[in-house]
Amino acid sequence: MIGSALQSVHITPLHQDLIDQISAAHLQVAKARSVGDVPAWRRVTQLLDGDSVIEYGELAGASSRPDDQATADGLITVTGTLAGAPMLAVAFDETVLDGTQSERNMRKLAKMIFLARQHRWPLVLFLTGAGARPSDLLPPPPILSQGRGRWDVLDGLAELSGWSPTVAVLSGAVADGHLAIAMMCDCVIVENEARLGTDDPAGARDYVRSGDADVLAADAMAAIDATARYISYYTHQALEAYAPDSEAETVADIIPENRRRPYDMRKVIRAFADHKSVLELGAEWGKSMLTCIARLEGRTVGIFANQPKSPLAGAIDWQAADKAARFIEICNCYAYPLISFVDNPGYMVGPQAESEGIARHHPRPLSALHHRSVPLCTVQVRKAYGLGPFAMSGFGVGRITPELRLAWPSVESGGMSLEGAAFLVKRKEIQAAKTPAEAAAIRDAYAEQMRDAASGVRAGRAYQFDDIILPENTRDRISTLLSRLPRKLAPERLHPIDPR
Repeated sequence: MIGSALQSVHITPLHQDLIDQISAAHLQVAKARSVGDVPAWRRVTQLLDGDSVIEYGELAGASSRPDDQATADGLITVTGTLAGAPMLAVAFDETVLDGTQSERNMRKLAKMIFLARQHRWPLVLFLTGAGARPSDLLPPPPILSQGRGRWDVLDGLAELSGWSPTVAVLSGAVADGHLAIAMMCDCVIVENEARLGTDDPAGARDYVRSGDADVLAADAMAAIDATARYISYYTHQALEAYAPDSEAETVADIIPENRRRPYDMRKVIRAFADHKSVLELGAEWGKSMLTCIARLEGRTVGIFANQPKSPLAGAIDWQAADKAARFIEICNCYAYPLISFVDNPGYMVGPQAESEGIARHHPRPLSALHHRSVPLCTVQVRKAYGLGPFAMSGFGVGRITPELRLAWPSVESGGMSLEGAAFLVKRKEIQAAKTPAEAAAIRDAYAEQMRDAASGVRAGRAYQFDDIILPENTRDRISTLLSRLPRKLAPERLHPIDPR
């Protein structure tokens, strides 16, 4: 009925002229994307389900002229689905005015941010280009009542932080306002050839090492795959469960018998999580702390862990503290249960650590853990000294205590390292030793005595932990508890995620 009524409307010559202009404009966009190589359009369509893309602002241009050739004003903005889940994607088109920002396309982006805020949809931003458009009219003509595009974008991203996931994917030369947008997103993925700044000689790996980016992708498809994985952790919480990697070493084989010998905590995480479900964030920055999103029996979890194989042997410096705190905030906002694997000698101390601001940075993970609302399970693998276990929530009382605190038989804890305690308690004997070997023997004997007093079954007898278990039972113990704690997204934003 409605279609028939619309078809019967009389079309005047003026109306027909307008219709022809609109049809020609749509045809121009379709032709530009089918004939030329438009990487921005290709990235969007490769990310989203093929038949789900609906574009906003397709007819926008650099001017209001009917014959304007700036397709979509250089910014593609779409809604669509990823594996059936709704989401939003935007992409700056470097083939149109160098992918620059204008007042018009910033209002298009602000509209996408509004939709993300209104419906809690994930937002992906493919960023490339030279920032603000030099030829753009600033301020806009008086006829425009909305001259706040750039501010609305930055303000909107700040409001969106912690409410729905945002991912920035950087390729090519990325400068000026594009970088400002990227640094306000939860996750930043850089393609291998990306350059932050048109004249920046640094390579993409340097941005991962500095913490500016979370994931380094070999090429555009790798970046899209990483993006899809990051979003899927939020949108799909009930995937089929998979056992840990069958080719991974068993957890018991990973931990050396020699307590001073390092090992790779990544192997422990892979042996614990579902097969090929681990996405590590910030692998090249704050290397003494690992932060990974993964799945356990199909459910999304956030895993943060000390890395004994790092140059700091798992000690927490300012980078590790910041890295852990921000990761905890992400998981808390999106209702991912937290799991920590603890093996650290405490916080870094000394003149260098103090000059880097460890006193100011060290409380960040403590505060983030205190304000969490998601379940927390901790596993103490080996050592935890000083404030180290507090940063990983190896200890806790009252409302901030972990839901489950486990330890393996190799556990050892204390207010300071066992060797440090030996120097204090056995100082006279050590100083009186005739040879360095004799001094080391006195120190090691006391350390071993203290370790025996606070490890294994004795740690369980003192109720330092909820249970002392074998490593191979860890996965079942934690997954059983989490199965009784369903995911609960907060109806209102809990807190923003601290910018990197």
